[in-house]
Amino acid sequence: MTETSTETTDDVSPADSLTDPERLRDRADVPFTSEEAVHDDRDHCNTDAAGRAVVGLTNDAGDVLLAVHKEESVAMLPHCGVEPGEDWAAVARGTVEITTDLPFELDGVEVVREIDHFVEGEDEPHATTYGVVFRASVAGDPDTADPSHDENEHWDADWFDAVPENTPEGSGLVEDDIRLFVD
Repeated sequence: MTETSTETTDDVSPADSLTDPERLRDRADVPFTSEEAVHDDRDHCNTDAAGRAVVGLTNDAGDVLLAVHKEESVAMLPHCGVEPGEDWAAVARGTVEITTDLPFELDGVEVVREIDHFVEGEDEPHATTYGVVFRASVAGDPDTADPSHDENEHWDADWFDAVPENTPEGSGLVEDDIRLFVD
């Protein structure tokens, strides 16, 4: 019996399917970085997840779509947790679809971050996760649609031409990710 794999190969774009970000480590067209996150305890992050898929959706004007939390008023790129074994590209598409009704296409991977999670005072990481930042572009005529998705009860969406002041406090990676798409 032949197994069918959805894993990224040189013939398949990671924007089509990606089940293991580690496979992108040696690709010249995908920056791969190593980060460390220090936490007060082991329960700080979703370290039981494989990581987070983040999407930088840009329009023809060079603006980036940010999700703005309705209660906390913080702005960030659309993102979602990825469980072990899930397809990162499918999760990325889904997180944009719940943020906006705009038609879009995933264009590729902007960066992969391998993140080692440490508890303050410990020498060894207790978990390793990945952050995969996808780039995407609006498909069709973006001028005819409002970027907000009326059915999303927690987030509004809007275009930004710079990193806004209301990014989550103490989260440099959120700002770094936005800067990948705006000056």
